[in-house]
Amino acid sequence: MITGIVVVSIFFLTAILALLERYLGKFKFPIYIFLGFILIVLAGTREIGLDPDSENYEYTYLHYNSASQLTEAIEFSYLWLSSIFNQLTHDVHALFLLYALLGLGLKFIAFRQLTEFWFLPVVVYLSYHYELHEMMQIRTGVLSGLFLMAVKYQADRQKVIAIFLIALATFFHYSALVLIPMFFMSSDDMPMKKRMTWAALIPISYLIYFLGVGITMSMDIPLIGAKLASYQAGTEKGTVEAYVNVFRPLHLFTISIFFYLLYFFDTIKEKNKYFPLMMKLFVCSICSYTVLAFLPVLAQRVCLLYQTITIPLYVNIYYTLRPKWAAILIVVLISFVYLNYGMPLIGTHLFWKAE
Repeated sequence: MITGIVVVSIFFLTAILALLERYLGKFKFPIYIFLGFILIVLAGTREIGLDPDSENYEYTYLHYNSASQLTEAIEFSYLWLSSIFNQLTHDVHALFLLYALLGLGLKFIAFRQLTEFWFLPVVVYLSYHYELHEMMQIRTGVLSGLFLMAVKYQADRQKVIAIFLIALATFFHYSALVLIPMFFMSSDDMPMKKRMTWAALIPISYLIYFLGVGITMSMDIPLIGAKLASYQAGTEKGTVEAYVNVFRPLHLFTISIFFYLLYFFDTIKEKNKYFPLMMKLFVCSICSYTVLAFLPVLAQRVCLLYQTITIPLYVNIYYTLRPKWAAILIVVLISFVYLNYGMPLIGTHLFWKAE
């Protein structure tokens, strides 16, 4: 509960900083660094049991030598790092701090590369992805940071660097492989016909859902097949929660934001050259949730990983509204909606029950 209160307090403090950003001048950088430091410490020192995954992480950290039965579900990198850190301490928080430093540090660098703002992307980040990745899915936290870094290089046609970053991300979580489609996308301007084609993928994904067409998971997919089987088994036993509702209010709200941004495509693309690529990745997030609904674990994992792109993407709403303070408040308000769904991940609820 205390951690939740701290996160909410930092959320509103960062929102105030976003409103005052243009007046902060040379103080923006040290405040930004200090904010990142506080969030790293908060995630790295959180109480074991606060989130659903921390107890499993601690057990694996302490029993890395006898974790052979877990190696199919947990990347070798976590076991390897556990073996190193156990030489120094048996407190798993040491490893938590490392993952928080990497995950948050990479994202904070990416925010400065993908947007012109210092604090507004942090507001969006704190609403959901901080709780999900830095507090819970710490391996995916590093992966999502590398993903955001790779977006810039993919858009700038530096594909070798982008491929290297995603390859490095597989070291932390094998699900990085689902990001391979990004290498076939660009950030070139899209004429209206192409925009509509991408937008049409969303209703098509619902059509596929209604027709009951699914991709069979009986095949052995290299590296991630065993992981998906492990997640699915956990879902069936009740040890892993996975729930997909394609008419979930939050999902429909997310789709509405996509179409809002699409409407202002020409306005935003002039302000952010990475916008076209981010929109394509956003479509991948929305459609994967619907198309893969037959396997809830996979649908959630793929959707939420691609949805990391919404952190820098939602900031672009700023360019569609005036006055500027009102534009910032709208982004904060949208983020607050997501915050209600992010807080239960760390055992805190806000004003209404998130479903």
